[in-house]
Amino acid sequence: MRGPKPPPCSAAPRAGNCAPCGAGDGGIRLSLAKGVRAIRRFIQPFKNFQIGHVFFGSFAGFIIVVLVIVIGVSYQFSVREMVRSTSYYQQNNLNQLDKQLNIQMTEIENISLAISRNSNLQAYMDKKEADSYTRFKNASRMTFDLSNIAFSMPIIQSIRVYVDDPPGSDVQGPVRFIELGELNREQWHGTVDNSDFSWIGQHVITTNKGDVPVISFARKIYTPGYEYKALVVLDIKASDIIKLIQGEDPHSNRVLLDLGLRAVTYTGDIRSQQYIDTVQDLIDNYQVNMNSKGNIRYHDSLVVWSKLFSSDWILMEVTPWSKITKGSVRTAIVLFSIGLIAVIIALVMTLILAKQFTKPIIILLKSMNNFSLGKKDKPDVNDYQNEFGALFKGYAVLVDRTTELYASLEEQYRKQKEAEIQALQAMINPHFLYNTLDQLNWMAIEAGEEKMSRVLELMGRMFRIGLSNGESMITVEKELTHLECYLQIQQIRWGENLGYAIDVPEPIRAMYIPKLTLQPFVENAIIHGFHGRDTGLIVITAVQSQGDIHFTISDNGVGISGNWQQQKQRNTGGYGIRNVRERMIAYYGPAYDIGISSNPNRGTLVSVRIPEVTEKPALAGGSYVENSHN
Repeated sequence: MRGPKPPPCSAAPRAGNCAPCGAGDGGIRLSLAKGVRAIRRFIQPFKNFQIGHVFFGSFAGFIIVVLVIVIGVSYQFSVREMVRSTSYYQQNNLNQLDKQLNIQMTEIENISLAISRNSNLQAYMDKKEADSYTRFKNASRMTFDLSNIAFSMPIIQSIRVYVDDPPGSDVQGPVRFIELGELNREQWHGTVDNSDFSWIGQHVITTNKGDVPVISFARKIYTPGYEYKALVVLDIKASDIIKLIQGEDPHSNRVLLDLGLRAVTYTGDIRSQQYIDTVQDLIDNYQVNMNSKGNIRYHDSLVVWSKLFSSDWILMEVTPWSKITKGSVRTAIVLFSIGLIAVIIALVMTLILAKQFTKPIIILLKSMNNFSLGKKDKPDVNDYQNEFGALFKGYAVLVDRTTELYASLEEQYRKQKEAEIQALQAMINPHFLYNTLDQLNWMAIEAGEEKMSRVLELMGRMFRIGLSNGESMITVEKELTHLECYLQIQQIRWGENLGYAIDVPEPIRAMYIPKLTLQPFVENAIIHGFHGRDTGLIVITAVQSQGDIHFTISDNGVGISGNWQQQKQRNTGGYGIRNVRERMIAYYGPAYDIGISSNPNRGTLVSVRIPEVTEKPALAGGSYVENSHN
């Protein structure tokens, strides 16, 4: 008995793969004719256009594309190398500057520590049993000591001491005494409130010579009894620090940050707030570690930063991207100019040579335009012994082999159908395992461990049958065993409220059936048909009739909806029914299908008809029907 013919293209496609048009002899001729007409439509616009011009334009376009690619790749490599060398140089430079800066700043911090321990300052803060003369004497000595420190270090602009009952200050001198209560009026007082010492970013102080930008270091001074009594502020000339972080490049955009990532001072065209925004964005970037040296492209700039292990400072430099790529852009322009001249010369030579290719190609084009499957025209050209001669011979061979190629479409369709069957078979197992494992999970929660061994035993048997060493066809006996294992698992959950009966004669049990053909319908009855019910009954029967086997599966559930064949959002029971239906059509053709009838609240009756298969068949030609009767 021969298998069914491939379904026509009017049939609904399955899984995106339908039979090729004209799988038979007439279909092959029809497909070839359509292909030739498509080629003619594609060639039609070129009939009145010189083929030499087409070749010329194509070659010109190819050369230009290659030129652009080469220039683009060269530009990218050049920019990458420029960024690497620039960041390497800048990081080394920032490391050296950081070392010098660390030495300078550490010296300022040590001086502030020495001032905090100055005996005259400590004596002045201690008001106990001190007369006016003694306090005046201590103030004079304290002023003298601080003035010597300020004059000995040119980098220090002034020294301010915030203390209760401050002595008078010389307006011409570098030392000023200020009432401690005035500290709250300073904009930077919040910086030192929660710490014993802190650097204060660049700000402006008023001196007898006018406003001067400074960077300050503040340290709290305590009495021997650990009582906060004064604050000493060393004002450092901002110009000296700026000159230090500029190094040998006065036009660089650099910023000095403390460990709190606050901008202490900066140089260049970028403002302090822009640096703060940049640092904040880099902190939020998971690729950036501000506690070690590194670099990153930030917007249209290259940001390089450096922090030595023993340093309390971070030096950052921002370089505009256009400045880095300036040399690469110039190189790309030179390459493009040279390449353009070379392209013009090559195009002139190509135009001359293209004319030599026109005649044989037009002959071949004419032969292609006149091609038809029945006529099989071949170009009769014997004057060309070069590559064109080989092209004509190749075209003739192509025409001869066209029929053979289209004759292979039927075999290709069969292989395609075999792959479709395997794909549909592979889809059913995960769907079934998902629902069954879900029941196991429910039982583990609701029933504990008493029934688990029995469930696992049944599941093991089901898995072995379900896998079946990758076979798609198993005996009806194994199919029923698999089905009965599933029903026994459900009975463990339902108890005596779920009943079933299987009436299949022994001769039928020895025949072969596609794996997992019956189980999806039973699963659908339990999950959907008995949903919301306390009891249920399922009956499975089978009979032989005229070389076929008729299976029926009936239940007394709520019935099935009329739109069960429509695609659903979730992989529910309808999915399994459609899968079985599609596999049966793929195995046996459209003559074998499933039938479903349902009465609301009274149950569903499923009928499955398959041919009798007494021996394990081999999948050939996309159908099992040929081997069904023996």
